[in-house]
Amino acid sequence: MRSVEGFGRNVGCGGWVVTLAVFLCAIGSAQAMSGREVYDKVHEVRTKALDHKMEAAMVLFDKGGGTRGRTLVAYGRKGDAEAYKVLVLFKTPPDLKDVGFLVHARTFAERDLWAYFPEFKRIRRIPTSSQDDSFFGTDFSYDDFGGPSNLDDYSFKILREEAMDGKPCLVVEVTPKIRRKYTRYVAWVARDLWIHLKIEYYQDKEPYRQGTFTDVRMIDDIPTAFKGMMANMKTGHRTEFALDSIQYHTSFPDDLFTQRSLERAGK
Repeated sequence: MRSVEGFGRNVGCGGWVVTLAVFLCAIGSAQAMSGREVYDKVHEVRTKALDHKMEAAMVLFDKGGGTRGRTLVAYGRKGDAEAYKVLVLFKTPPDLKDVGFLVHARTFAERDLWAYFPEFKRIRRIPTSSQDDSFFGTDFSYDDFGGPSNLDDYSFKILREEAMDGKPCLVVEVTPKIRRKYTRYVAWVARDLWIHLKIEYYQDKEPYRQGTFTDVRMIDDIPTAFKGMMANMKTGHRTEFALDSIQYHTSFPDDLFTQRSLERAGK
C-alpha cells in the first residue's frame, strides 16, 4: 500500500509533467505560426475596422517640454474586395481647422492620398514616396492613417514570445521589400487580439520611431487601443493620442469621401 506521502510525490510529479507538456504545446503552437500568418490575422482585424467614425485628441510634445493640442475626426468606408476610403479632418486648433486628408484605395497595393489646406484653398496629392512623412506635424505618418497595407510588400519573421502589459505577444520583425523611410520594424502583436501593443521602427541599426498602444477595449468585437504614443527617437519629439469616441459598422455615403467633400470639411 502506498503512503500518502508517496502518493503526493507522484501526483506532484505528474502535475509538473502535465504543466510542462502544456507549456511545450503552447510554444509549439506559437512556433507553428509563421510571421506572415500572424500578420494575416492583424490584417483581418484592420479590415474589420474600416467602416468607422473616430473622434480623437492629440498632444504634441517637443524636446523642450512645450505642448500643442489637436482634435480630429476620421471616417472610413470599406468597398468591394480590397477597396476602401478614409477621410480625416482636423477640428482644432484654429490654424489647422478643416485641414484634411483623403485616401482612395483601389486595392491594398494601390491607393491615392490627398491633403487639403484651407489657407491655400488647394488640394495636394501626396506621392507614395512621402507616405512615411509626418502626418501634419505629428510623430505619426500618413501611412499610419492610410488603412491596411499590402502584406505582399513585406517579409515577416517571428523573433520570440514576450509579454507586454500583461498580455502575451508574438514579437515579429517586418521588413519592407519596397523602399520606405525605415528599413524594418519590430512589433509586439497581442495574441488572440492581433493588434500592435508596441512598435519600433529602424533605419538600418538606428532606432527611428517608437510607439505604444494601451487601454485596449473590445468595441463591437473589435479590439481597440484608446490611448497611444508615437515618439521620434532622433528629434526627441512625441505625440500622444486618446480616443474620445469610436463607432464601427458605420455606413457613410460615397460622396463623403470625395475631393469636394475634402475641400468642404465633410459638408
